Amino acid sequence: MKTYKLLLVVLVMMSLFSCSSDTDNSAEVEDTESDEVETYILVEVTNGGGVYLINQDGEEVYNFDLNYTLGNDANLEDDGSLVAIVKSNNTDITFGGYGGKFIKQNADKSIEWEVEYASSEYNAHHDVETLPNGNILFPVWEKVSADDATAAGFSGGFDIYPESIVEMDPLTQEVVWQWRMMDHVIQDHDSAQANFGVVANNPRKIDLNYNNSQTDGDITHANGLTYDEENDLIYMTVNYYSEVWVIDHSTTTTEAATEQGGDQGLGGDLVYRFGNPEVYDNEVGEVTLNRVHYPNLLDNGNVLVFANQLNAGQSEAIEFDLPDEFSLEVGVDNEPTIAWSFTDENLYSGFISSAVRMDNGNTLIAEGVAGTLWEVSDSGEIIWQYQIVSENLWRAYVFSSDSSAIQALDIE
Repeated sequence: MKTYKLLLVVLVMMSLFSCSSDTDNSAEVEDTESDEVETYILVEVTNGGGVYLINQDGEEVYNFDLNYTLGNDANLEDDGSLVAIVKSNNTDITFGGYGGKFIKQNADKSIEWEVEYASSEYNAHHDVETLPNGNILFPVWEKVSADDATAAGFSGGFDIYPESIVEMDPLTQEVVWQWRMMDHVIQDHDSAQANFGVVANNPRKIDLNYNNSQTDGDITHANGLTYDEENDLIYMTVNYYSEVWVIDHSTTTTEAATEQGGDQGLGGDLVYRFGNPEVYDNEVGEVTLNRVHYPNLLDNGNVLVFANQLNAGQSEAIEFDLPDEFSLEVGVDNEPTIAWSFTDENLYSGFISSAVRMDNGNTLIAEGVAGTLWEVSDSGEIIWQYQIVSENLWRAYVFSSDSSAIQALDIE
């Protein structure tokens, strides 16, 4: 059993019928001691720490006993199985968060399938999403040689590893859909090379040279995917661009390489982007993100992210109220409004981390580098906090004891 250091436990009980003449939008917090439904937290720890469930007393109640090194994400499915990205030995691309291999571990801890997507030329990394059809969706670094990058208008003169997104059938190992960033780039560096144009006039394109000083070639470092089933869209946090990209998944692979097709009619061009308008030379709109993790799509249609905020040295959880219709126009403010945010002078993680919305309306923040969990209310009150000693948290997810996933694990 792991050792936990309890930092702070604060239980806040609010009367269901209390009111004030002033507007009060703080979240109601129930007395957890009287609840029949218990909260479990799926903890994902980097550097070999593994995946396990804890309760809000900090006690480990279940360990998935992975025989693999996590690399980084794992999803607990309704049937109690765990779909995880783990580290492959069959790759030369080993930036932080690399994986290359996927497994599905059943509730009885048997392995249902495992599949690799790794080589010297590409490697899956960071995240994996299980789609409704059973396929898996994940980001991939694809190597582009220095010569090919220069021909595409890249100014750095070295190999680069831009993003692609792959949908794979894990049973047949067939790639059934793919999107590539390199099909949607623009550059204003060299008019003699491909993709030349005015960055500011093309907000749906990706400036290939925005991070051209990243000499290891990991110029984008996407770290999270979320799939919007209702609208067939993909949200991706792009850490080194400090923004969230929205991509149309309804396209065919052929259409995804163009500017036409799909439900949005844009092919694989960006449907929407937000967080850092400076990346496409837009002088209008506030920069709200400086490094970012996990695009968590909420039931209300908003997106919650963990903003590392390297420039401020104080991290933040931010909920964005997305527009009803996505639009990217030249020279106007395309940024969404902020519906809610939380920060604290003691909250800071320069990398990894996540934020999720709990059933009680509070937000659970995984402060990655410190290995600390925070439960905060809508009004910004710290409800509960504890630290997992000497371990880095990739993410944390919340499950109730009556959920299908927890029931399938038969936790006593």
